[in-house]
Amino acid sequence: MRVSVGDASLTNILARQGADLRGQVQRAAQEVASGKYADIGATLRGDFSPLLAIDASLSRLSAYRSTATDAAVQAAAQQSAIAGLSQLASGISTALMGARDVSTPAQVNTLAADARGRLASAVGLMNTQASGRAVFSGQATDTAPLGSPDDMLTALQTAAVGATTAGQVVAAVTSWFNDPLGFGTFYQGGAALSPIPIAPGESAELSTTALDPAIRDTLAGLAMAALLDRGALAADPAERARLAASAGENLTRGAEDRITLSARIGTVEAQIESARTRNSAEESALGILRSDIGSVDPYEAATRLETVRAQLESLYLVTARVSRLSLTEYIR
Repeated sequence: MRVSVGDASLTNILARQGADLRGQVQRAAQEVASGKYADIGATLRGDFSPLLAIDASLSRLSAYRSTATDAAVQAAAQQSAIAGLSQLASGISTALMGARDVSTPAQVNTLAADARGRLASAVGLMNTQASGRAVFSGQATDTAPLGSPDDMLTALQTAAVGATTAGQVVAAVTSWFNDPLGFGTFYQGGAALSPIPIAPGESAELSTTALDPAIRDTLAGLAMAALLDRGALAADPAERARLAASAGENLTRGAEDRITLSARIGTVEAQIESARTRNSAEESALGILRSDIGSVDPYEAATRLETVRAQLESLYLVTARVSRLSLTEYIR
């Protein structure tokens, strides 16, 4: 009897082959179940640059998704506030303009009380917050842009001290709202926000603050009428009626500016939504591409699994036969 390989050596060879085949079966079974290569590094031959490039792009798109979402929330909050401001103004402007011709002192008083309430609501709208941030405060997002309406009216009363005609009150109120040391000081926000990046190479302009002329003029119109509720021109009913009418005219003139402001914000909203749609589509495409890089061909993986499994079964048969070799078996 001649043996080319010692029993121990043969056993070791078969054991190593068995371990290798079992590892191949395990990897192939994992790939069939998951649809992914078990060793992506080996598949890419150590060149991870395609995956790294895709991951970097996905990371950037994720950041844009976050900033675009924040910008969309802020723009929507601004748009809603401006719509509310327009409703407050339009709901009283016609009645105020008619005060000069047909209103009684009691009716003027009623309009004045209504205007004061609307001014308070308008200030509340300008102090709107979205996601915990003041949307009309510019960069000072942690600060409400405007103080209380009572403080505003007190400042306006001081500015209009000595006024005896509706024209003088209107001039004082207009001057205060245009004065950097008047309304400019009353405004507690910061400078306008810088453009917000929402997509590669694209930014959204959300620069509207409570200092915007359309907002400022609307507040001025409401404040003119609200001063009547604070006793402005109390000794002259005719001048009170004229002041109410002037306030209504101011609010009516500002309607076009409010529409323009709303349209400007609407344009930004559309831009943001378009950017979000493009970002989402690109993110989906990159996700599919990344998945494809690490994905196995199901048919190829299943075929490989069956092939390796058959090899392992053959090895088990050989191993079983070798394990039964003995002198007695040889002689028989």
